[in-house]
Amino acid sequence: MIKSILSQMLVLVVLINSASAATQKPLKSKTPKADKAFNAAQYYSASAMYKKAYGRTKKPVYKSIAAFKAAECARMMHNNVEAEDFYSKAIAAKYEDPICILRYADALKANGKYAEAIAQYNAYKAKVTGDQTTEAAIKSCEQAQAWKDKPTRHRVDNLTQLNSKYFDFAVAMNPAEKNSVVFTSSREEATGTSNDNWYGEKYYDLFTASQDNNGKWSTPTSFNASLNSENSDGAATFSADGKTIYYTTCPHSKKQNTFCKVMMSTMKDGKWSEPTPFPFNSEAYVTGHPALTTDGKTLFFVSDMPGGNGGKDIYVSRWDDAAATWGTPANAGTAINTEGDELFPYVGRAGKIYYSSNGKPGMGGLDIFSSTYENGVWGEAQNLKSPMNSSGDDFGLFFTGETTGFLSSNREGGVGADDIYNFILPPLNLSVAGKVYDTDTKEPLENALVELFGSDGTSLSVKTGPDGLYRYELKPEVKYKVSASFTGYLTKFEEFTTIGLEEDKDYSFDFDFPLKSTSKPITVPEIFYDLDKSTLRPESKKALDGLITTLNENPTLTIKLTAHTDFRADDAYNMKLSQKRAKSVMDYLTANSIPADRLESEGRGETQPKEVENDEEYAPFKRGDKLTKEFIDGLSDKTLKEKAHQYNRRTEFEVTGTTYVPKN
Repeated sequence: MIKSILSQMLVLVVLINSASAATQKPLKSKTPKADKAFNAAQYYSASAMYKKAYGRTKKPVYKSIAAFKAAECARMMHNNVEAEDFYSKAIAAKYEDPICILRYADALKANGKYAEAIAQYNAYKAKVTGDQTTEAAIKSCEQAQAWKDKPTRHRVDNLTQLNSKYFDFAVAMNPAEKNSVVFTSSREEATGTSNDNWYGEKYYDLFTASQDNNGKWSTPTSFNASLNSENSDGAATFSADGKTIYYTTCPHSKKQNTFCKVMMSTMKDGKWSEPTPFPFNSEAYVTGHPALTTDGKTLFFVSDMPGGNGGKDIYVSRWDDAAATWGTPANAGTAINTEGDELFPYVGRAGKIYYSSNGKPGMGGLDIFSSTYENGVWGEAQNLKSPMNSSGDDFGLFFTGETTGFLSSNREGGVGADDIYNFILPPLNLSVAGKVYDTDTKEPLENALVELFGSDGTSLSVKTGPDGLYRYELKPEVKYKVSASFTGYLTKFEEFTTIGLEEDKDYSFDFDFPLKSTSKPITVPEIFYDLDKSTLRPESKKALDGLITTLNENPTLTIKLTAHTDFRADDAYNMKLSQKRAKSVMDYLTANSIPADRLESEGRGETQPKEVENDEEYAPFKRGDKLTKEFIDGLSDKTLKEKAHQYNRRTEFEVTGTTYVPKN
């Protein structure tokens, strides 16, 4: 049905393109029969004649024309591999019109050869100055390659039990028939004896198949004799009760132009009624690809009626209860429709539709997009990316559940021309894991309490074992906070989110909890002052913000702040300087909403040299080293001496109480 509905618009386009591709000097055609078939959109037979002419013709100019037209036939039949081959042959034979280079680039892109396509787009741009379309095509190739290199989690598999070597696509499900599907196919069992001149295959029919409890599909059979006709019939949608079907029929005639139409049939006494036409069908334009909402009140469909955006657009018609008929269709708007073709709409949940387009940046031919209806407007269309989309045509999306469904594609590796695929979005595997241990000794803390809180209401707690380890499984699209606490240690929190994650993630290593014991002074790192000054430097304030966080996470603690100096001044001077520095820290904390009655401050000058507790934190010194004057004077390296002095010039806090209650 994608081919039938496009064919009725593309004949004129092909004639225009063919004319623009003419050589500069008029040449008498060497392939009049092929040209006649081509101009009548009989591409299957025209292709054979052009390929035969290409093989027999010796003169380069005629050889180039035959190759180009053979490539055009392949393009119209969506045979991208053959199109690439013959465009390449036409270029090699010096086909004069640059349009051949552009078509060649398009074919390369449709075959997933993005780097080669970019090279040809640049070659075309060099010959046709001022063409802006090539820039968009190049960016599209770059984006497509990125999507291909980093696909989403979707798994897409060919449904070989339903597919044939012909066209099989556009799955729908009748809610009244469980475990069965209805789809469109040009397989040999289709109604009628004549073939479509465009592709040389049978006209489309609706077929059905059912799936047993073991997941095996039955052999597809004709859906219904009263709906399948000598015309192309397919691309169906059902009402929620399964008693009404809307579908597309595309009449064919050798004597006059015909246009696809939307038809409707209802189930009465176990039989489908004689089809009746949608009131907005026309003998002047196409209507097709209907998609019905579950309430039966809105019908999306495709048309190239006057007033659209370019090719095929998606339209919306709403049921008028008072008039008992469908209301005047409205164009879905530019957020969805483009100058290209928008086809195969599907109504999803929560005001979302899915459809295919070749007018938006994508991976090749038709790509599947989604858009959400909010506040009376359609949102920006989102490309479903790889592997839901490929370099070929991807269309006919249908959901069977929140994360499962069917799509249609002529991507590489298929069974036939178009194939039916099923898809699934596997659940994300998300977790947080880590270890609770003493910061200084590195020993694990058994029976530490690790709690997990989520924005979805999650509230879990677990106690660590002898190894100090914990682990939680997480949900997608949730903000989390995880905390670790242990008697005699500061409680510590970490925050993280799974919102927007599209890949499995284990947060281990990011969420180890080295806890500080409150039984001894705790150094506040990175507290710096200018020489002989007690004013806090900017970087010191950043470090103190961490202390503010610690106090907020441990709201029942009261502390004493102590400041220390090195010994390179007299005792009295150092004592006075350290007292001022301790006071400056306390002032910063109270200025940032820490109650003053939770704080004390004291300056201790040089009276308490640092005793190293942690090899990693105080490298290169070892645990147990006491940075006294004698120890530092004994160091031979000036750099080590300065580092030891810096470790002595520290600010610490001691926990003085654990039962603080704010005053009213």
